[in-house]
Amino acid sequence: MIFALVTAAMAGSPPSLEAPVVSGIRNKKDAGVVIGVEDFTALIDAPGTLADAAAMRAWLQSTRGLDASRIQAVDNATAATARTAVEKAAKDVKRGATLWIYWSGHGDVVEGKRMLLGADADPTAAPGANAIGLDELVEIAEKSKAKQVLIVLDVGFGGIGREGEALFPPPEEFGPIPVNGQSKVSIWSGTTTSEPAYRYPAAERSMFSYFVVGALRGWADGQIGAPADGTVSLQEAQGYVARVIRQVGGGEQKPGKETRADVTAWGLAGGTLEAGPSKEDLAALALTEKGRRVRKAEAALLAVAAREWETVAAATAIASAETEAALKAFLVKYDAATVTVDGAQVAVAVPQVADARARLDTFARDAAKKQKKKKKAKRTSAKVAPTAVAVPTGPCADLLALEPKAILGELTPELGACLETRIAEEKLLTTKDKLSRMLMINADAKGDMPEWTRLAARHLEDFDRSDPDLCFKFALVLSRGGIEDAELVLRWADYALENKHIWDGPTYMSRVYNLLRLRAETAVRMWHDAEDDFIEERSDENREGAERYRGIAKDYSREWLDYARTSAQPEDRAVALCESASGNAAFCAAG
Repeated sequence: MIFALVTAAMAGSPPSLEAPVVSGIRNKKDAGVVIGVEDFTALIDAPGTLADAAAMRAWLQSTRGLDASRIQAVDNATAATARTAVEKAAKDVKRGATLWIYWSGHGDVVEGKRMLLGADADPTAAPGANAIGLDELVEIAEKSKAKQVLIVLDVGFGGIGREGEALFPPPEEFGPIPVNGQSKVSIWSGTTTSEPAYRYPAAERSMFSYFVVGALRGWADGQIGAPADGTVSLQEAQGYVARVIRQVGGGEQKPGKETRADVTAWGLAGGTLEAGPSKEDLAALALTEKGRRVRKAEAALLAVAAREWETVAAATAIASAETEAALKAFLVKYDAATVTVDGAQVAVAVPQVADARARLDTFARDAAKKQKKKKKAKRTSAKVAPTAVAVPTGPCADLLALEPKAILGELTPELGACLETRIAEEKLLTTKDKLSRMLMINADAKGDMPEWTRLAARHLEDFDRSDPDLCFKFALVLSRGGIEDAELVLRWADYALENKHIWDGPTYMSRVYNLLRLRAETAVRMWHDAEDDFIEERSDENREGAERYRGIAKDYSREWLDYARTSAQPEDRAVALCESASGNAAFCAAG
């Protein structure tokens, strides 16, 4: 086997498929049809599908060795022109040869049957109009003289486009692939159920087609356990494509696989082949593609948050109980926002969170001025527990039995009093911890945040402060209050960071990022509040306070920025806070 090595500079960029792999083989018996439908009259387009079709056509001609006259290539085919092309290829294939049918575009399911949509498909027309059924394709292929037929489909059947956009309502059921065990036809589909046939923007093609053509150029030879032998079988090609799509694409798209042993042994490519990307190259491709998906998910969340903030901001111009509740609800939703990509959480800094906090602080300062009094004391109300009245503890003796009720927020006041009595009488701190957590779980499930805050404050002060998740949540809840709680926010964020080693992987990255963000934003709030004090009363004490808090804001913002950079998480907001607090862009520059 002669390898034409890929020379593309990887660095996360996929190898080009533009240069043909010329195998030297001449194939006078096979026939093929290649259809790419990108421009739809009444549907969202399918970008990249014409490039998919061109790559497949080039492979059939240069590597498989078909003469151009034996390949029916139709771009943006209607159902009628596609049917004509398939029928022509089925007539052209010689006895004992292979018929190749390739289609990249949109699909649908009508009454359980999979349909391939022509460029003139119209969702308002009758179901199945301007489409060709996959079963019809198989029927045409079965009647040909070919010994074997491979149908390759880069088509989504779930009503979702290449970029995840909705095309039409998803089908209620997905019928089976219309091939029986004795058929000479094998269908290699890039999707199995409702998942989209995703685009691969880095390659300017579809994900499935890019790696199918790569596999057939030689990338799959020897990649699924057996040593390389200079040929690519259907089993090798399908195994390779499924693996790399799972690695690079994140696993949502699941290509189908042939299960018949005699069919998986079909030889698809030979002669001069090409070595594909190495394991290191594929890892780099996966990292780059995941970064793109993270940015896309982040942009979508930020767009939703921005639209929601426009509504909240317009409705909260004047202080009232209702406007404060709306601002706090916005904070609850977005102050520790994350997106999930490939099962991992990634933190997202929503800039409007700072605007919501600033507006709440303004309301609090204005109220304090009206009262001729500013509240600067640390919050203590959260730690004041009501006087407990001892009650019999029998009803709450079995904590395991009470757990389902607590999870649903259905502990009665009597059971709550029973648990409080047990806490007061219990000697073992570990048991106090379990009882206290039961009460916190119940309050959280009921949505009673004042009660949860009181219980969490007691738990952390009296029983255990080594749980970083609880410290983080408590700090977040406190951050939604007034500026008088800011010192406590910093205190409990620091306690959470002290025990960050308990987290690992994506959870560690997301939690630490959000804790450092919370500290930085809280310190900036404290600095701005101290500046207001100094403006209102220009004393040495207030000037020193403003300078001290600005220094804290500067250090915490830079610490957040450094972590954002080293962990490859969003840094724009951290840069803005750092430059504001330091007054020096150079202090916040990378490196």
